[in-house]
Amino acid sequence: MTASGPLSQLHPDCLACQILAGTQAVSGGTIAENAWWVADHCVGPYGLGSVVIKTRTHRENLWELSMAESASLGPFLQQMSEAIALAMEAERVYISLWVDQPPYHVHFVLQPRYPDGHNPQELGLKGLELQVFRTLGKPPTEAAMAEAAARIRAVWQQKFAPTASTQCES
Repeated sequence: MTASGPLSQLHPDCLACQILAGTQAVSGGTIAENAWWVADHCVGPYGLGSVVIKTRTHRENLWELSMAESASLGPFLQQMSEAIALAMEAERVYISLWVDQPPYHVHFVLQPRYPDGHNPQELGLKGLELQVFRTLGKPPTEAAMAEAAARIRAVWQQKFAPTASTQCES
């Protein structure tokens, strides 16, 4: 990127910006990306196969998104949720937006919910109860996150890798 490009608009104390700049690593690396959004495995206890989608440019609120960022968000969320569901054999994929820890950076967390019995330790919980339960647990291992990221990436590349006809105009 150039000095006037998205990397010049990163916040030095922001974890999302540090990951985008390459100064912090995420197990499994980038899963998918377009010109405005980047997806990688979520850091923390949000469950195996949970993916964070973040803006390339540091944005603190949805209303600060450019028209191109906004236009590309829906298709990217759809693609990533389907890739997660297929790769991880999930029954549902929850999408959350929690931008409540400074420095703020718009990001969505996509969490797979598995069929009953798939993860007995999750007690069949669903929705908000499952999300809260996972946040109280331990994060997946780096090896497990990297393997899940590779599975999701393979599905995304096979089904949704960008082509000239799917690119959003800026």
